[in-house]
Amino acid sequence: MNTVGSDTLVVIGGWGVRCEMLSGLYDRWPGEVIPVSLNDELMAGCDSVSAVADELLGRFPKPAVWMGWSQGSQIAMAAAARNTGAVTSLVTVGGFPRFTETAGWPSGMPQGEFEAFARGIARDPDRYWMHFLLLMINGDAGEGRARERLKFWLKQGPPVSGENLVKGLDWLRKEDFRSLWGSPGVPALHLMGEQDVVVRPWRERSELSGQSCAGVISGMAHWPTGEAADECQQVMAEFLAGTREVGQWTS
Repeated sequence: MNTVGSDTLVVIGGWGVRCEMLSGLYDRWPGEVIPVSLNDELMAGCDSVSAVADELLGRFPKPAVWMGWSQGSQIAMAAAARNTGAVTSLVTVGGFPRFTETAGWPSGMPQGEFEAFARGIARDPDRYWMHFLLLMINGDAGEGRARERLKFWLKQGPPVSGENLVKGLDWLRKEDFRSLWGSPGVPALHLMGEQDVVVRPWRERSELSGQSCAGVISGMAHWPTGEAADECQQVMAEFLAGTREVGQWTS
């Protein structure tokens, strides 16, 4: 069994993205960092976001800060909701209570767009995975530099099988954690990208608890990299130190 301490950061990646791609969010963390990717080994025995959360709580039961990016945000929130004491504070980046659009949640991806992408993944996973990675930097204030950084990861190919890419999309289609976002049970910081075309900023459409803080990072697209990632780290450090006011703000 893995053991972690309160100075540990558990980082959970998202759909089709190696957690190491998010190193700009944690490369200055003063303690231990445990990166978790949604790879074949992890997803094989899980049938839902909550099942992944339970698996990770079994691996890392000791108190730690948990951070989730994109789909990883739902896993981190589900883990916090178990109230085991493992999640002391929570950070989400590019996260969402619900990914797809529905009644009362217009911030999600339109159903037609989502289903068209899902059909593409089922037909040609490598091509549509690459399309997703390029979409992650669309609109970034430093898009040219982000594109250069992305080349290395594109060459690595998908970190998960086509079958599990489809499985992850099914979770994105149906999981709805709006109630958890309202009462995570621990202090929570939610960071969104001003230029994110994958996950539209939703802070004004969600009732957050008094322990939660939500904000929009200027110029950031879905993949936090470069200056945007640096700002995320700064805001995160202020929040965990108690110097960032709880509330809603824009950088």
